[in-house]
Amino acid sequence: MPPTSVSPEQQTARRFNLLAWLRNSFLAGVALVLPFVVTVALIWIVVTFIDTRVEPLVPRGFEFLTRFPGGGLLLAVATLTLVGALAGNLVGRWIVSTADSGIANLPLVRTIYGGAKQVFRQVAAPERTSFKQAVLVEFPLPGSYTIGFITNENTAEVVQDIGEDLIAVYVPQAPIPTSGFLLYLPRNALKPLSIPPDEALKRVISLGIIRKEDDVIAAK
Repeated sequence: MPPTSVSPEQQTARRFNLLAWLRNSFLAGVALVLPFVVTVALIWIVVTFIDTRVEPLVPRGFEFLTRFPGGGLLLAVATLTLVGALAGNLVGRWIVSTADSGIANLPLVRTIYGGAKQVFRQVAAPERTSFKQAVLVEFPLPGSYTIGFITNENTAEVVQDIGEDLIAVYVPQAPIPTSGFLLYLPRNALKPLSIPPDEALKRVISLGIIRKEDDVIAAK
């Protein structure tokens, strides 16, 4: 039987399919490998940063605790845990109260310290209510919506002259959620989302690319 001839169009189609397969395989590899690389790189940067800051504070004779990667981080965690435990007893509360009173007499420092203390207490408190609800708000223009997070429902001291019950909502900027806008909005202007705050935050960071199906696949 004579060999089957291949037309130029079929040769082009085969070559195109091969290129498409190579491209898709490469993109699939990028999607699988880069998250691991980025995660490991970020963890390494954070651990190295903490290690280099903690190492000069380690007392003489305990330098061996920082001779391996992550030693400074473990030492910092252990120290903070010990400080938190000591602050719970009578002597610890007296020391903290004395330090607070001393800082309260410093004009500029007390403002920074007081704000930072309130923020970190709210973040660290197990019973915190901030960022427990993700909502959609009409912002920045009518007819356009963005993701926001309820941060405080007790805003009487801020909006007492408005004459209306308003709720504090933080609207993060994508893809860096640490910068954004603080809005005071009426409750009827908020549209609660069915997804939890951490999932809503993923949508902000990913510029809306992540979907619920992607979360299910990533969890498998």
